[in-house]
Amino acid sequence: MFARKSIYVLTAGTLLAASVPAFADHGHWDRDYEYGHGRAPAIEYRYPARPVVVERRVERRVVERPVYVERPVYVERPAPVYPPVYGPARGPNVLGTAAGAIVGAAIGSHVGYGHERVATTAVGAVIGGAIGSQF
Repeated sequence: MFARKSIYVLTAGTLLAASVPAFADHGHWDRDYEYGHGRAPAIEYRYPARPVVVERRVERRVVERPVYVERPVYVERPAPVYPPVYGPARGPNVLGTAAGAIVGAAIGSHVGYGHERVATTAVGAVIGGAIGSQF
């Protein structure tokens, strides 16, 4: 246990020591704030010999009055709303239900075999009747 911890600590220390030069700042890299070869820029302060007077230019514009023109008025009328029209109520489709049940029972009897044939025939008849009643 002690040997394993020692190896881990030594490995971490070696990796850290190997990566230290990557973070070092050598002072000779190209930087925006350095103007010369390692020398700081000379700062020179100059004061004006006489006060500077800044004159404002005054711009004169002629403002024209707006002209009002009467425009045509368009009135948008709402679209007519009609009540919904319902068709006559359809009664149950007995013929479609019976035909669908017969076709579904025939398909169901071909799908199942043995004891399952009765169940698949019944399920096919129900599904066929439901689908046939929609026609």
